[in-house]
Amino acid sequence: MSNKPIHLTRRRLLQYGLGIGVASSLSPSLRAATLPQPRIAALDWTAVELIEGVGLTPYAVSDTPSYRQWVVTPSLPAATLELGLRNEPNLELLAQLRPDIMILPFYSPLPESRLQQFGEVIRYPFTLPGKKILSVARDNLQQLGRHLGREAYAQRSITAWQANMTAARQQLAPWQGIRLLLYSFLSPRQVLVMSPSSLFGEVLAYLGLECAWQGSANMWGSAVIGVEQLYPVETDIAIEFMHGEHGATRAVPQSGLWQKMPFMQQHNHYQVEGAWMYGGLHAALRFTEQLLHLSGQWHD
Repeated sequence: MSNKPIHLTRRRLLQYGLGIGVASSLSPSLRAATLPQPRIAALDWTAVELIEGVGLTPYAVSDTPSYRQWVVTPSLPAATLELGLRNEPNLELLAQLRPDIMILPFYSPLPESRLQQFGEVIRYPFTLPGKKILSVARDNLQQLGRHLGREAYAQRSITAWQANMTAARQQLAPWQGIRLLLYSFLSPRQVLVMSPSSLFGEVLAYLGLECAWQGSANMWGSAVIGVEQLYPVETDIAIEFMHGEHGATRAVPQSGLWQKMPFMQQHNHYQVEGAWMYGGLHAALRFTEQLLHLSGQWHD
């Protein structure tokens, strides 16, 4: 993540009723609250939770319709501007909006030199060699907080997240060691499955649960596999992530193979709406809350 500070001119500070001496004498949290909030464009969905984590709201977001199906929370205000696809945002609109900051991941193919013509660009990693995804997510939030002078907000978010995760681990203690198969249909013949090295796989490990899929996975901890490859997976609970697109999977429940899946015959198959497998701390907590809700329906 870029460490270049945001430069606010004396004129801009005075515009909001702050002299340089007054602003610098405030505590970091109060100073952040009194400074003008930057107009931030989230060019990737995970950027939304980073912005929210430092107490701000994104000004514009890429592909808001799909965001509301896949990610769901943090919820977007109705006035949030739509920027187009994540990999192909509307550059003409960005040129008109001139956001103060644009936030996107390192793996995004968008040309940074072009984006810098419109405003400051901040990139963040999803994974780093030798580090857990959850650890990287925490670091991303802390770094954005420092960059924007909103360290207190970031730390407050991290502290609350830790407390909620600890409480969830205690509530799920009776289910310690059970194996969960996590997947989402891409088509009637293919699914996206999560491995132990995925964000959700790390969440399971933190909660004392196990990720059932032990096969190969990409750098993000997921894999695209044929539906038939789910059959031999030893699992206690199967969780299907739904994203409002039921058409592609409508025929699946009627197939003979699907009905023979062990988790279907044992009635240990559950569906949840909206989950972002490539998010950060907020996405991890939302998944945890979904697990807590589902655990009331699980049976041995």
